[in-house]
Amino acid sequence: MIICYIAGDKNPGQCGITDYVELLALELEKLGHQIERYFIKKDFRELNNLPNADLYSIQFAPYAYANNGMPRRILNLLARKLQNKRVHLNFHEIWVGAYPGANWKEMGIGWLQKNFILDFINSCKPELITSSNAAALDRLKQLGIPTRFLYLFGNIPYSANSKVTTTGQTLKVAFFGTPYADFPYNRLGGVFSTLCNSSGKKLEIILIGRQREDAGFDNLYSMCEKNEFFIERTGELSTNLISEQLQECSLGVSTTPYDVIGKSGATAAMLEHGLPVLAYDDGDTLRESLFIPDSFEDQIFLTNDHSSVEKLLQYIEKPRKSFFDGVAHTANKMLELVS
Repeated sequence: MIICYIAGDKNPGQCGITDYVELLALELEKLGHQIERYFIKKDFRELNNLPNADLYSIQFAPYAYANNGMPRRILNLLARKLQNKRVHLNFHEIWVGAYPGANWKEMGIGWLQKNFILDFINSCKPELITSSNAAALDRLKQLGIPTRFLYLFGNIPYSANSKVTTTGQTLKVAFFGTPYADFPYNRLGGVFSTLCNSSGKKLEIILIGRQREDAGFDNLYSMCEKNEFFIERTGELSTNLISEQLQECSLGVSTTPYDVIGKSGATAAMLEHGLPVLAYDDGDTLRESLFIPDSFEDQIFLTNDHSSVEKLLQYIEKPRKSFFDGVAHTANKMLELVS
């Protein structure tokens, strides 16, 4: 099959969607498929030289196609170009403001984005619509749009060169990805203190990879200072070195809200490396709509749950799970969904 991936600006190593497309394309090529990559610059004027393909897979996030998050022109052009073609629409993100407590500006922008998206779906009529997180699936289904789950993998392949040196008296905690500002760091500090007291071990926090120094970063450092937790930064690393760091950690923390944790490639990388992961449910999506992929259902521990510490310590003592090849899993699942 010839599959054409359509995405926004090409920015390898800096844009998660670019890296997602490249890893998935390479895996599908190994399976014998021909892959075309079509990246659209935000200052485009026309869609020229769109390759011929059996299937067009659009990787969508509003701000990937327009700096103001209003990609009306690109959606209209794509709808015209792809009429009567086989189309897969994959939502990395939907519209903004789709959560309780959103301010009026977010809701106004989100209303416009949502209507552009609905117009595109009605015009283009994709044969398959997917997303990677519970919140997006819930909002799309509320609008009557049949949407399937498609796992978003991590972009950190397993490094077989690692010589794991975890010590018995240290809990090494991985933070991978930019810390969210609104995460409850004080609550996390309490969980960490209980972990130390219950296990009799010291805590070491490691910030892996490139980090933005913003409000989330400051909040995390303040929590560590208040509780006298040791914290260090690795700075930018190769994927091999990131994998080795993850293999040396006892657990990870995802500051991405639980209902959208599926869109976090950094969280996926921690889960794929077998780490138990602490997360937080902010209540934005109804409990009955929440889920974790079957492969990781025993690896997520919520800070909201008072029994999490005991369960987490029990999990840490177990042998580490084997690496989960998320890229291969998603490639095969996508082929299954479009067959």
